[in-house]
Amino acid sequence: MTRDYSRDGLLQVVREVWTERDPMPAGLVERMQAAVEAELAIAGTDFDVELLMLVSREEMLAGARGTATYTLRFSSDDIDLLVRAVGAPEGGTRLDGWVSPAGPVTVHATPVPDTGRSWEVESDDTGRFEFTDLPAGMVRLHLTPRDTGLKPFATPAFEI
Repeated sequence: MTRDYSRDGLLQVVREVWTERDPMPAGLVERMQAAVEAELAIAGTDFDVELLMLVSREEMLAGARGTATYTLRFSSDDIDLLVRAVGAPEGGTRLDGWVSPAGPVTVHATPVPDTGRSWEVESDDTGRFEFTDLPAGMVRLHLTPRDTGLKPFATPAFEI
């Protein structure tokens, strides 16, 4: 058997190894397309779309079952947001959040891609809010502070 040591031949070998040993996750293309569509849709609004920074990701075990816990931090010049997503054994996801500076904020959670369904909660005076049963998948949060001196804020799409 002769080996092809040309550039194209070597790239083909690398492509075959990656396909066999590290295949693309199922649904990755669809999730990325949905995220790009959502970013483009929000680009024409007055929302500030800010950078996501993963603070921690850990597996918490509860008896024979494990639940994934994710802590994410979003920030802009005006607002800082910390969210903690916990997968519930019965299927939904609990999302706890804290907004700084503390104060009342309306928080909308919308799935990505947008299905027309959304959830809304109000944070308390300390900036804390919670969603108790969001479906698993890609989601985006939109925050509208009652303080008109602060701009509305939207997170990039993230998976819960």
